[in-house]
Amino acid sequence: MRKVIAGFLLLICGTITVIAQKLPALDFGSSFPLIGNIQPRTTYEITGSDLWIGGEVLDRDYTKYHEYKHYLDSLGAKKIRLQSGWAKTEKLKGVYDFAWLDSVVNDAIARKVQPWIQISYGNELYPGAGGISLGEGLPVSEEGLAAWIRYTKALVNHFSDRVNEWEIWNEADHRYNDAGPEQYSELYYRTGKAVREVQPNAKLIGLSMAGVGRTEYADFFFQFLQERDALDLVDAVTFHGYPRNPDDGFDAVEKLQATVYKYRPGIPLWQGETGCPSSFGSSGALSGHKWTELTQAKWDLRRALAHVGRGYPFSLFTISEYTYDRDKFKGLNTKGILKVNDDLSIAYAKPAYYAYQYLTSLLDHRMERLPAQKFEAESDQGISVFAWRHKADHSPMVFAWFDGDIPSDLNEFTSVDFSLPGLKFEEPVLVDLRTGAVYQIPASGFQQNQQRVSFAEIPIYDSPIVLVEKSLIAY
Repeated sequence: MRKVIAGFLLLICGTITVIAQKLPALDFGSSFPLIGNIQPRTTYEITGSDLWIGGEVLDRDYTKYHEYKHYLDSLGAKKIRLQSGWAKTEKLKGVYDFAWLDSVVNDAIARKVQPWIQISYGNELYPGAGGISLGEGLPVSEEGLAAWIRYTKALVNHFSDRVNEWEIWNEADHRYNDAGPEQYSELYYRTGKAVREVQPNAKLIGLSMAGVGRTEYADFFFQFLQERDALDLVDAVTFHGYPRNPDDGFDAVEKLQATVYKYRPGIPLWQGETGCPSSFGSSGALSGHKWTELTQAKWDLRRALAHVGRGYPFSLFTISEYTYDRDKFKGLNTKGILKVNDDLSIAYAKPAYYAYQYLTSLLDHRMERLPAQKFEAESDQGISVFAWRHKADHSPMVFAWFDGDIPSDLNEFTSVDFSLPGLKFEEPVLVDLRTGAVYQIPASGFQQNQQRVSFAEIPIYDSPIVLVEKSLIAY
């Protein structure tokens, strides 16, 4: 056995609501009897959270919002990422029809889910105004850029009473765009000034990077703005990434953050788009692995916790499956946590939907993330550990999982002893986050003293388990 000493802490608190479907609980043995199932909370009960959901591709009619909207408030994610759809909105030059987006924004807000809107893509009405989908080019001609700015001002003016977070373009650094940082920086600079002209208090979100490790791209972008005395046009930076192992890639994120902080110290970085397919051969990223609905659920949970545990707000891509119909991207993208029928109606919610629902029910802004702390564990596998505590009474919640491999279709667990400093439990219970199942921990299973808490023979596997004060959850 090797001793693992490393880790982060994560915690949440919550009252919880109704569950639409119970997933099979694991048998952790007679020492951990099953005592119930977490009751999910809706967005009406959660006031704030760093766990969000993607509502992308509505601008190209690849999904139908009004087919999946009834799943949105039950999911518990407090923000939804939308794409504004210039080509869908301006089909006649100078005529902007926002009715389609109004219906989405208004309904989401009514469900207590706040939209943040990405201003994209191009519009083929104008020469040199960019393509209408991912990887099809940015507006570059003066005519195209002028039309883009007019559209941007009309968009922001129309929604300024309901939306104040604007992300400018999507993955301009994507390899299919054939656009260097010069094009994106110019587009961002002009667009950011136009947004602030209409809505002075707007929050501007930059980069939306596909290649997280391309720090030279980010460096050029910030130098460009610095030379124009315009660094205040960036309030947050978004990055993406689709590794097979959801716990990989954070060295690149740290390098990106260091680059950003050279110019804008302390501004937030968000994970703006990441998710896992539920099948082999899905269109888009991660298509070449034999994913299943089980491994998707594990991947999504680990990916979310690996981000929020490090302090990065997280948007899961995406709520609904969809089908690309473009030359460069074709076929069904199964990253959605809702399964679709051929007519884009919802067939059912996948296990990943319920897993994310349990996570949003536990982890909201009533909890404070604890800084990275050392933990000790006897294990021959790498373990991620993150913890939070309740802001009022300091009751803790700890998440742990094996992080060394791609999620497996097996649910094989290993009993692990580990200890953490500075946490105080009185009556902890064990939760399998993927299924929402709640288990009793025997009195012999944990030991508390003034300095640390120690747990004995806790079942851990390649999906997060939660050690949480019993009083924090409803089940």
